[in-house]
Amino acid sequence: MIEDINAIKKAARSLCVHAINNGFQFEAIHRYRNKNGEIIYYRNRLKHPDGNKKIFPMHQNQTGNFCLGEPPEFKDKPKPLYRLDLLAKNPEAAVIIVEGEKATNALNQFFSKQGLNAQYVAITSGSASSAKMADWTPITNRNCIIWPDNDDPGIKYAYEVFEHLNNLKCKSEILDLRNFDLPVGADCVEWIEKNPDASINDFLKIPTLLIDLKGEKNSKVVTPLTDHETIKNLANLSILEYGRIRKDTAATLGIKVSSLDQLVKEKRNQMQEDQEEQLFIDPDPEPWNEPINLSILLTEITNAIQRFIFCSIETAHAATLWVAMTWVIDIVRVAPLAVITAPEKRCGKSQLLAIFGKLVKKPIPVSNITSAALFRTIDATQPTLLIDEADTFMLNNDELRGVINSGHTRDSAYTIRLVGPEHTPKRFNVWGAKAIAGIGNLADTIMDRAIRLELHRKFVHENIEKIRDAEPDLFITLKSKLVRFAQDYFEPISNSKPMLPKELNDRAQDNWEPLLAIADLAGTEWGIFARSAALKLSNNIQEESISMELLTDIYEIIKNKDRITTENLLSALRSDQEKRWFTYERGSPMNARQLSKQLKLFGIRSKSVRFNYDIKKGYTTDQFADVFNRYISVLPVTTSQANDYNDFDVTEPLLVTDK
Repeated sequence: MIEDINAIKKAARSLCVHAINNGFQFEAIHRYRNKNGEIIYYRNRLKHPDGNKKIFPMHQNQTGNFCLGEPPEFKDKPKPLYRLDLLAKNPEAAVIIVEGEKATNALNQFFSKQGLNAQYVAITSGSASSAKMADWTPITNRNCIIWPDNDDPGIKYAYEVFEHLNNLKCKSEILDLRNFDLPVGADCVEWIEKNPDASINDFLKIPTLLIDLKGEKNSKVVTPLTDHETIKNLANLSILEYGRIRKDTAATLGIKVSSLDQLVKEKRNQMQEDQEEQLFIDPDPEPWNEPINLSILLTEITNAIQRFIFCSIETAHAATLWVAMTWVIDIVRVAPLAVITAPEKRCGKSQLLAIFGKLVKKPIPVSNITSAALFRTIDATQPTLLIDEADTFMLNNDELRGVINSGHTRDSAYTIRLVGPEHTPKRFNVWGAKAIAGIGNLADTIMDRAIRLELHRKFVHENIEKIRDAEPDLFITLKSKLVRFAQDYFEPISNSKPMLPKELNDRAQDNWEPLLAIADLAGTEWGIFARSAALKLSNNIQEESISMELLTDIYEIIKNKDRITTENLLSALRSDQEKRWFTYERGSPMNARQLSKQLKLFGIRSKSVRFNYDIKKGYTTDQFADVFNRYISVLPVTTSQANDYNDFDVTEPLLVTDK
């Protein structure tokens, strides 16, 4: 069957228009086929510039129209695997199971280039949460290798797939890539990119993680799971997941099911106790025994920060005011994140976070926390969360970012989850102060809600002291004074309406409002310090969207002209090799259609314009007047990015030709 690719793309764009209007862009459309190669349905994959991803299934109904969702015959039934056609065509091939269609295509291409089509076939059930929803029966009795993503969800997916395959009498292994220097979240795509000259022998040398549940040791096994590790993994499963495998696992371990239940229960109780112990928060010290001078206290905290952290005075002032804000978190309306960022390691991020831990109200240091643990921790204790190494574990964690974002304003600081065996909706309060440390900028949605505390590596001659060398009572004294500050200034801060710098955008003004309120109560000098820090750290630091960057560059090109041809406008945009327009799409310069797509977002369309005796496609300056007045003076503005049918692929079969 010959497909109309343009019709598929047009339908996909129409059905996903809401996501597109919210800034999502197509990455690909993946075909899911049956064993005969006939298309079952499509999966539209979209990604937002901030890292969020969405998947929209799409199928053709009996009348030939495209509809969102999977075909009705799959409702409440296990979902088909991706590349069933390759499985059927190569019944003797080893099956490589990866996470995601992109990884599947990359690995099949890797095998195809080496002429190994009939020996190895890559498949997937979809994302990390898809294992238990898939129909794995087509690979019954097959030899299987599971290639997990290099993160916790990936390992969990591998274990879940392993359990399914064991029940289907497959001989299975899980690859162990922990020592391959791959980034967190990396999959076979990154492995292939890092090893462009890799052969099948390099693939076969990758060690495996465990033995199968039958106890049949494979020649490649290097680190079998111990009984203790098995019980721990079982304790981490949900009750439903555990119930599905408890009998088989008990038989594998050679014990009664009741004995396994008792071991898992004891392990869960121990893990709960450990978690409660880890969440223990030291009680606040006694309030300082006399009224404090707020200006002096803020100066003392600033001096302490600069004594142990190499940073600008503006960063020190902002950090000081943010620390003070944690003590009045119950009365402020906006809780800006404190994002401690640096371009590289060893710039003092963890050190500043450690100082926060000695000064803020109810600190809880965390790293690599899950979203479920995050919102439950906040709801239970209302702490100040100190999150380290966020650039690693938050990179592709959309749900975790969503919880953090929702705690920015008091009115929206809630998340709803289904809890208990009856799946009862429960509202969790996620309001509270949060400091996040990581290398480079985090997602735009995080940075937009943040006071940015940027650090840099010091020179050898620039000396700072070690925190461990501080006087024993330094931080205790400062914290005691902060407790007194919260008592004495509670009402003045609740009634404060500070003057906000007009140079800041609306979101930045919201972020700085509670800090400026505290600064103003400390006197004129601190009011000046705070506003200077706000303008230095938050004025126009946000990265512009593609659309806003394009508008700004066009403004510079045409501000002294009354008209310009499309050709000349593109030529001017592409003349600077450091601008994104020079390598706009996969290394190729922006073309006229891509420019048109971007400008249509603002209602601007090319037209026939007279140039002397010629009429050419172009633009007149008055077409941009209203847009420039609305946007250029208030950069940055969040704008949905355009989507072009050429910006994504309907993934073609790599080893099977369409009929």
